[in-house]
Order: sequence, then structure tokens, then C-alpha cells
Amino acid sequence: MNDSIEYMKKEKSIRKMIRTEILFAPILIIFPLIIGIIFIYEWYTRGFLTADSSFNIDLILGASIIIGNIFFDVPFIKSLIEHSKNK
Repeated sequence: MNDSIEYMKKEKSIRKMIRTEILFAPILIIFPLIIGIIFIYEWYTRGFLTADSSFNIDLILGASIIIGNIFFDVPFIKSLIEHSKNK
């Protein structure tokens, strides 16, 4: 009897965690993309157009943020889609 109650409590907490992840998913996906695009835009306007190589770090930061976000978000989105199909 005690094991079933603990399992139900554990199941509830897992559902709450998944619900929280689903609610925060847009923020976790969109925010880093916006920041990466801002870095690349700053590099383009201040570094590329004015031929100032001191802004190249903005390009590196923006590209690494976007690439890292893509690598981590694609499996995350796939797992969320798979979870919603299993429900």
C-alpha cells in the first residue's frame, strides 16, 4: 500500500516537471536565438561594414550560441513531440 502511494506521488512530480519543461520550452528555444542574432547583427553593423576586426568576437559568440542552441534544442523538441504523442 505504501509503495503505491509513493509511486503516485512520484508520478505527480514527474508530470509537474514535464509540464514546467513544456511551458518554458519557447523561452529556452527562442531567447538564445534572439541573443545570437543580436550578436551577429552587432558584428555586421559595427565590424563588417566599418571593416573593424575588433568586433569579430561578436560573430564568434553569436554563431556559437546559435549552433549550440540548435544542437541542444533539436533533441529536446523531438522528445517533447514524442512525449505528446505518447499521451
